Formats: sequence, C-alpha cells, structure tokens
Amino acid sequence: MTLASGLKGLAYSVRGIAGALGVRPHAVSILKRSWSGSQPGDGTQTDVERMIHEGGGQPPKVRWLTEEQLTVGNLEAGTVEIGPITPSFRGGGTDLSFLDGSQLEAKEARYLRITGPMHPKGAIYKVIKLTADHALHYTITASPVSNQ
Repeated sequence: MTLASGLKGLAYSVRGIAGALGVRPHAVSILKRSWSGSQPGDGTQTDVERMIHEGGGQPPKVRWLTEEQLTVGNLEAGTVEIGPITPSFRGGGTDLSFLDGSQLEAKEARYLRITGPMHPKGAIYKVIKLTADHALHYTITASPVSNQ
C-alpha cells in the first residue's frame, strides 16, 4: 500500500467534518439521464441520481467561482467547483468511472444536480472539467444548465 492510498480514508473522514458542522449545505448528485429512443432526447426520459458524498455521508464542498475566475477562464456565470472528492478506497470514496461518464451508453447523458440554499428546488449542471490528476482528490468544474 502506498502512502497516498493509506491517506484516502483519513482525507475522506476529515472532509466529512465540515458537512457535519453545517458548512457544506449543498447536496450534489450525479444525474444519469436516459431516453427510450436511440439518441438523447428521443422518447421517454428517465433520470437516475446517485449522491456524491464524503465521510459520514456529508456532501462535498461546492464553491461558486468569482467574477475574475469566470472571466479568466472564459466560463459561464454560475459556474461552480466541486471538491475535493476523495477517490475510492476500501472504506468509501467515489470511483472515477462514476464521475467521468465513461460507462454511459449512446442514449444517456450525465449531469449534476445541486440542491441547497442557492438552489432550493435543485439545479442541473453540466460537467465542464473533471480533474483527476491528484492521488487524494478529484475536482469537478460545472456550469448551470437549468434551475428546477
């Protein structure tokens, strides 16, 4: 076992503390949207959601980017950064294939749903970037698609 893999459990637990203290009020889930037709948008729509969480079932950090970050990155208003998200390990974490959409079929699409004070009824976001180049965390950058 490497040092990084040994630290994942600790990182997972520590990241859950902020949520337990009420500092992480926005729930985030992966929304897999599929259609009964052969292409996205064709036929009957079905949504399946799965929460992203850290230790103790707490949500990850959600941070709305500043005007400066939006301008420099040429990003849409309302873009968020989600994470750090702990990679999977024996006691928990999140599998990269769950986040990156690599298991989607042609008639499926992946979104995020963020629910909390900024979006009491939930809002759909599209993943712009998934950063998975760190041993102890993933980060998602996402922009709004709609408020629901």
